[in-house]
Amino acid sequence: MIKLRQMRGRLSGLSKVILSSALLLFITVACEDDESGQNNVGDVLYIDGPSGVTPMSTQTFTASEAGGSVSWSVTGNATLGATDGLTAEVTFGAVGTATVNASGNGLEGARAITINGVEAALLEEGGVAFSNASVNNGGSETVTLTFAGPLASAPTLAFEGDFTAGTITSNFAEVSGSGMTQFIATITGGTGNGQLQGRMLNVTAAADYGGGVTDTLRVDLHAVDNVKPLAKFENADGVTVVNKGGSVKFMVSASEAIRAVKDSMKLALDYDAGSAGADTLLLLSQSEDDASVWYTTWTNTADGDGSFTATLDQSTVIDIASNDALWDPATSMFNVAVDNTAPTAFTLTATENDPVDEPRVVDVVTVAEEVGSTVHWIWLPYNSQFTPESPADFDGEGAGTTKFVASAGNYKLFYLEVDAAGNYDVNEDGTAAIKRFPVLTGEQEEGDKDASIEIK
Repeated sequence: MIKLRQMRGRLSGLSKVILSSALLLFITVACEDDESGQNNVGDVLYIDGPSGVTPMSTQTFTASEAGGSVSWSVTGNATLGATDGLTAEVTFGAVGTATVNASGNGLEGARAITINGVEAALLEEGGVAFSNASVNNGGSETVTLTFAGPLASAPTLAFEGDFTAGTITSNFAEVSGSGMTQFIATITGGTGNGQLQGRMLNVTAAADYGGGVTDTLRVDLHAVDNVKPLAKFENADGVTVVNKGGSVKFMVSASEAIRAVKDSMKLALDYDAGSAGADTLLLLSQSEDDASVWYTTWTNTADGDGSFTATLDQSTVIDIASNDALWDPATSMFNVAVDNTAPTAFTLTATENDPVDEPRVVDVVTVAEEVGSTVHWIWLPYNSQFTPESPADFDGEGAGTTKFVASAGNYKLFYLEVDAAGNYDVNEDGTAAIKRFPVLTGEQEEGDKDASIEIK
């Protein structure tokens, strides 16, 4: 029994040693973890931001692991800008290196930055811009080149192509205020037709931007076009007579895209004295989806009877390369009648053809007062309660002289003449003066069988 107690005593002493060692290790680790009061690695303040930049760019850096205020500084080709708590703006200089430094809450950090050179190349979008996309022989336009970064000097241009397409009439010069990133030159078209191309020479980035040289840089320049477009002037909807409020669509169409001289494709309307219209000058507009079509829709305001003449100024129509148009057909003028007088005297008859056997064919014969008028009519059962009140009620019904098949029975017709200008007779109250066949006589009323056409 005594021996057993002694063994227990020795085990308890060993346990004390183990517990003491573990406690010492815990205290040591805790002290190391709490020495700075921050969650950090090796007492380094982490700075968030790019590690590679372009010359003369401004970037934002953030001390993301620190609390409280942070002090910032830079070395190398960079300048410290505005700081705000945990962030700082840094503007970089020429190609080279720089270092962004930050310290706060007992921590320090540094971020090495590489200032990379910029390739001496045109911008992918908008790098080549023209005052006009096409020129003809002797036509001069400008081309503007925009580069991704400043050049050391203005580039030069050598033409390429298998025809005499043009000449450069002025060397490239810097666009004022562009910081050597934009250059402009004038190009004059030559004989022939085709795409003018050029090869850029002396394309070297500025020294601060790396001084890189682009050996081969080719660009598409103006298209040279010496072919005249075929064009025609049209009364597009074929309207030859209008009343007050009626519209006419005039159109110019061509074999290729066209444009207006000084943005004004001109059309003159000249009224005669009888129409009481006011002479005016119209400007045609380009179709939204087709540059070869220009048009204008004109609403007549004349309240008399007469005419007007529409005359196109053909000298205001050219193609993109400034070639004058060849007109087909060779006309530039249209006459349009103005008619504001409604027709009033016209007749309609309806008779069944002999024999009376099937099919029963009915002739509706109309005699219009005006040449070009249309007599609209509706064929109804004699007891129908429908009475048309306006020209719209005749849509889809009969018009003019027509033969049609009818079943045996009693019928009536209502009819109205509408002239080519859209005029129709009206009653004193302004409603359409719609007529009936047969005409009601004596004491006959609408719906009387006696006031009908009988088809046996």
